[in-house]
Amino acid sequence: MLVLEGQIAPSRLRFQARSRCTPTRCCEHGDTFVRQQCSRRGVSFGTALLASTCLVPSRVLAADSGDWSSPGLAKPGDSAKYERTASGVVYELISTGSGDAAARGDVVQFQYTLRRANGYFIFATIECGVGCGDGTPEVATLGKTPLIAGLEELLTGMRPGEKRRALIPPSLGYVKDGLLPQPPDFGQRRQVIVHASEPLVFEVRLVKVKKP
Repeated sequence: MLVLEGQIAPSRLRFQARSRCTPTRCCEHGDTFVRQQCSRRGVSFGTALLASTCLVPSRVLAADSGDWSSPGLAKPGDSAKYERTASGVVYELISTGSGDAAARGDVVQFQYTLRRANGYFIFATIECGVGCGDGTPEVATLGKTPLIAGLEELLTGMRPGEKRRALIPPSLGYVKDGLLPQPPDFGQRRQVIVHASEPLVFEVRLVKVKKP
């Protein structure tokens, strides 16, 4: 993510001062800024943090590695550490948890944020504004609920309170109809279908594990 504090190069986003902008589904919960997107066509990824006046400031600074997905996750100076599973899921451990690790057959409750690999927001179960859920976590039984393979692998081994951010390859994503989780709105589900051939970014926090 880029935190806008200065002028955006025309070749980057092609924004203009006081350009007509509309809120996207990338709201940041608890932040005084809103994500906005230029309504002009031809901008591939025109999302950025803008003030509600749609003024484009005069300098651009790169933010830390965590705040593009959820504010305050990464601390200044932290460097991301990534793990790769045998099947090809790459993930970053954002915060640790405690208690029993989730295993096959367990009922798990989890919150998630779903984005395309370019950062474009699709859906979040957390309460974060337009395009988000009401805070109710997803519930699934590992090994039984038809979760996408990459997400099931990510959840397995997590402990309550643990948070991970993962890049899930298309082969472990929405490879067929009926796989979960599915966003509630048609437009969001359409995004999942249209971009099923791309890697997806899941940020997941395990809320609870219930052993059989």
